[in-house]
Amino acid sequence: MFGKLSRITQAVSLADNQQQVLDLIVSKVCSELGVEVCSIFLADHQLNQFVLKAAQGLNPDSIGHLKIDFNEGLVGLVGQREEPIHLHSADSHPAFHYVEDIREEDLSAYLGVPIIHQRKVLGVIAIQQKEARPFEIDEETFLITLAAQISSVLSDNETDQLIEDELSPPLIRCINGIPASSGVAIGLAKVVFPTIDLSSIPKRIIQDVPKEIKKLHKAVKRTHLQLEKMSNRMKGLISDQELSLFDAYQQILGSAGIEKEVEEQIEAGYWAPYALKTVINKHLKAFRSMEDPYLRERAQDIEDLANRVLANLMRKETLLFEPQENTILVAETISASMLAEIPLENICAVVSLKGSSTSHAGILTKALGLPAIMGLDPCQINRLDGKQMIVDAYNGQIFISPDPELISQYEKLITEEKALSADLEKEHDEPNLTRDGTKIELLVNSSHPIDFEKARQSGAKGIGLYRTEIPFMQQQQFPSEATQVQIYRTIMQGFEGMPVTIRTLDIGGDKQLPYFKIVEDNPFLGWRGVRVTLDHPEIFLVQLRAIFKASINRKNVKIAIPMISTVEELDASLRLINRAFAEIEGEITRPDEKLYRPKIGIILEVPSMLYQLKSVAKRVDFISIGTNDLIQYLLAVDRNNLRLRNLYSHFQPPVLKVMKQLIRECQQAKIELQICGEMASDPLAAIVLIGMGYRELSMTAGNISRVKRAIRHFSIHEMKQLSEQVMRYETAAKVKDALLQAIDKRGLGGLIRAGH
Repeated sequence: MFGKLSRITQAVSLADNQQQVLDLIVSKVCSELGVEVCSIFLADHQLNQFVLKAAQGLNPDSIGHLKIDFNEGLVGLVGQREEPIHLHSADSHPAFHYVEDIREEDLSAYLGVPIIHQRKVLGVIAIQQKEARPFEIDEETFLITLAAQISSVLSDNETDQLIEDELSPPLIRCINGIPASSGVAIGLAKVVFPTIDLSSIPKRIIQDVPKEIKKLHKAVKRTHLQLEKMSNRMKGLISDQELSLFDAYQQILGSAGIEKEVEEQIEAGYWAPYALKTVINKHLKAFRSMEDPYLRERAQDIEDLANRVLANLMRKETLLFEPQENTILVAETISASMLAEIPLENICAVVSLKGSSTSHAGILTKALGLPAIMGLDPCQINRLDGKQMIVDAYNGQIFISPDPELISQYEKLITEEKALSADLEKEHDEPNLTRDGTKIELLVNSSHPIDFEKARQSGAKGIGLYRTEIPFMQQQQFPSEATQVQIYRTIMQGFEGMPVTIRTLDIGGDKQLPYFKIVEDNPFLGWRGVRVTLDHPEIFLVQLRAIFKASINRKNVKIAIPMISTVEELDASLRLINRAFAEIEGEITRPDEKLYRPKIGIILEVPSMLYQLKSVAKRVDFISIGTNDLIQYLLAVDRNNLRLRNLYSHFQPPVLKVMKQLIRECQQAKIELQICGEMASDPLAAIVLIGMGYRELSMTAGNISRVKRAIRHFSIHEMKQLSEQVMRYETAAKVKDALLQAIDKRGLGGLIRAGH
């Protein structure tokens, strides 16, 4: 059975489009299993119908025309039950629905299996026989396995077809994703792609054909010279037979080979990288379909050669570009360093195939005030390049090539957003007080001085979290002590007299330095945060010394250590902190300079700390809760995994119980407690947290005014009652519904969109 599955999936991987995929499957299933009929129905969720999309053994005229309601016939029953249905005699089953002219009159045995992707029924695959016989168990497990394997392929193709199908209604051409930074934007997509990844090159039409051909010739010539140098360097090190590979490369590249074919594609109007991609994909398919294993492996040589040509073709292309007005930045993975490098003045939104709302890039988009969706349904994002899009980062929806009516609706929403922002600005100078006058400290999570002015205008009373890894990302090497002193001094001056909490270097996971890559199978449970800096005290001590130098004559500095999971790690960190402090204190010679010892704390994000709070409280001055990772570890949910997007929520009852436990135990231990994770940025969650007893919340600058307005409409007593109410609920949905109702009763629905 494994061999049969392999042959089918290999054939499917070579198909050009969804229809070819379906036709290949039904044909191969009939031949491999020796059955008389195989059919595939795909779900149309707009019409609540299954449509016959491919069949072997049935009337071919019915393909594309036969439609069955979701609650109709055996196909509908398979879809409803979401499990296989196996019948000796199909026409005797109560759900059997006879359809004329599809030529299944003589068929008896029936086996239908649902095709499901991420809990969504995409369709049904069925096999039928004239003989009233039971299908073998191997045949049933074969079909189940095949359905599972092709579900992701069909899902990808479904999304890709929406992008290309300009005739579909605009509401159907919608890609779903994870909202990362709220807001709405309308603009043109600009896909940023790795310059040596052939598969990600988008289709682009060019006008200057001779110029593009000239670029191709230069790239091919450069590749010829590189191959020649490689061959000369390898002479005497490898056999003549192995050396002949370079000669083969030269021949493939020759004017009668790939180069000529690429020229033809350029003359058809495509830019050189896409022309190269088209030609190479054709050759790759040919090689990969060959029976001979040796010849099949030559596909890898073709791909390697193509990437060499592409690298030369794109050597003057760079990630940096000058975005036009209302550009939507699109990439497979938007990184923090990418956002730091690209001019953002004309960027109106960010879309990333991978990532999540709590990824580092997602957090930065919030700080920058850019609507962002950081995780999409699988699709080939290169097809989005140059297309007009609406990014609805409230509901996690991207509309491709929308019609004027839909654009008008969203333009109205954008106008309302601007009006709300203008209205919130009027309250900037209002104190951060609840309705009964209780003071709540609203601080800002910052990564760059660009946040400062916006944060101060919104009423931030200090920095609750400064992420030091961002300036590290913007360097080509680890920044010197002097460079870091200047960075930290600027931060402290920006909030003179206010608390400034500096988190020590927190890399690993989804935060990578370009010059210090950390590659692991499970990075979020690996070498990250304090685990890295303890293993590299030379990096840690330089940073600590810089913080202390910058803080001379200042009493407002606090230091937070990330990713502490044991008391041993905390003690080791404190020893280095004490050492660096003593060094700087000993270096001060001027009488007008004094070094004050800053408050030292931890970022509580590892659940093991919940059971060591008494020990921690003896050693530190404060605790700051990093809810992003705490929730991830508590729920065992990778926050960047798109399949688990519905599980990651700060409204989950166990999360609320942990937050309640933390405030209770820290109050007993009389230790300062604040929240610096994204949970604090949510006005709904902020109401619950204040009701629990939290009085210090740190958040992205763009959310301070929204949180301030929400808490000004509730008294402490009301928030406490609401907190106690939602603590009794067993699901995140009920918690959220109750909070939305409470917000709506006070006329604050504009703060929280329906798709929040």
